[in-house]
Amino acid sequence: MPISPMELTSRQLLEFTAAVACEAMNRSFEQYFVPLVFDAASFERRFRGENVDAEASKLWFRGEELVGLVLIARRGWNSRVAAMGLVVEARGKGYGKTMLRAAIKEATARGDRKLLLEVFAPNEPARRLYEGLGFRNTRLLTSFNCPIDRAQSSPPALTETDPREVARRLSAEVDAELPWMFAPETLAAVAPPVRGFHLEGKAFAIVRADPHRTLLLTLIVPKTWRGQGWGTRLLHLLEGSYADRAFMAPSVAPGPFAMFLAARGWQPQALTLFEMVLPLPQVVGN
Repeated sequence: MPISPMELTSRQLLEFTAAVACEAMNRSFEQYFVPLVFDAASFERRFRGENVDAEASKLWFRGEELVGLVLIARRGWNSRVAAMGLVVEARGKGYGKTMLRAAIKEATARGDRKLLLEVFAPNEPARRLYEGLGFRNTRLLTSFNCPIDRAQSSPPALTETDPREVARRLSAEVDAELPWMFAPETLAAVAPPVRGFHLEGKAFAIVRADPHRTLLLTLIVPKTWRGQGWGTRLLHLLEGSYADRAFMAPSVAPGPFAMFLAARGWQPQALTLFEMVLPLPQVVGN
């Protein structure tokens, strides 16, 4: 007989070592849409800049058996479900609803104004769960792939700079609300091997070179220099610098950056994400 979701218990992430949390993460995302496999170091690097709160984040259990986890990131009045997953054996039993309801209740009690998350568009069961709890789609996030027919080069014109400086430029130059993982607050916390570059102080970028691919995390041209081709030149130099591997820009929101990439031949991926938001009721006294 299935055990009732009411019999689940949770423990705060701060009670566990990074190695144990990493193992729980890997188990909770087995057979997922996109494989997620971490070691303790990459787990820590991934979530450092996202402001994951080890007190608000929970590992969930049924007796002594791991059921899944919910990682919660927090900034100011906003919270985000940075990761939520169930081990294979626990899926399809209603446990996810119990876990997420608890996260919503705790965020409301803290006085948070909204809770957001991202979900792969084809993941219908997860989307139905979130919509049933009040989350609504706000925008579609699309990843772009760089054209593969690019010449490798070692451009002398690119100058390395502190990624934090690029994040400062991004904050000063972009008024729109960027996806959490690529917001200035997140990018200000990255560190080597993530690298920042600028082209004559007129265009700036942050990239992360993984073993088999490179991610373009942001590219920004200050307003003074826009419309003069600086962004295009910087992008071409980066394409040549990383021509030995796949090059992509993940989870790009609709707007100027997406149009910039598309106009320069970058191809949108079929697998997209919905950003979803749940406004939270305000508790008297918060």
